[in-house]
Amino acid sequence: MTSPRATLVAILVALAGSILTITCKAQVYVTGSARVVDVLEEIRTSLRTTRYDHQTHIDPRAGRYDFDCSTMAAWVLGRATPRARAALPSGRPLAVDFWRTIRDAPTVRPRNGWLQVRRIADARPGDVLAWPRPRWFRSNNSGHVGFVAETPTVTARGVLVRITDATSVGHQDDPRNREGGPTGFGQGTLLIATDPLSGEGTAYGWAGIDTPPEWMIATPVRIGRVVR
Repeated sequence: MTSPRATLVAILVALAGSILTITCKAQVYVTGSARVVDVLEEIRTSLRTTRYDHQTHIDPRAGRYDFDCSTMAAWVLGRATPRARAALPSGRPLAVDFWRTIRDAPTVRPRNGWLQVRRIADARPGDVLAWPRPRWFRSNNSGHVGFVAETPTVTARGVLVRITDATSVGHQDDPRNREGGPTGFGQGTLLIATDPLSGEGTAYGWAGIDTPPEWMIATPVRIGRVVR
């Protein structure tokens, strides 16, 4: 017969193991996002010239970063979280490929380096944000992808999400909006409309809070958290 003392010790050991497992998992999740943030900061501090371009030219030593949104995202993930990058198509993945990867990712336990974050308001720095281009929207791009730069802000109109991306047209509070300003790598704020029940993204406003209601573009916006 097991003594009460032995039973208590067994329970404490089991609890300690559970806490350690949870802590380790949390650290893994944070590490992937933290690495993304670090790589983005390396770009920012080394940057001398940047341009939005479908022809990619990247030379960190020279501080040159010419790319579009999807090649920027793929390059960053390749250095920060190789396993998450490997889950995407090889070569030149499109923005919609990021969106599909996030859409198909689990929400509880990561798979292939990806975890889906359903609520836009739960996004954290280093997360990947992506959406597909609606069929009616005239553009040669398949959608858009970028990285969450700050903790989102919930407003009456939706969720304001500051992102780091590559674009030819800036967002809210974005130097790329200035006449004659740079294109390519930078930061700006988006407005994401959300489902009132699930918190999932249902539309985006490119110009953030300055986006008129009639200019909100309906399309599913997804958040992915890269793990490794």
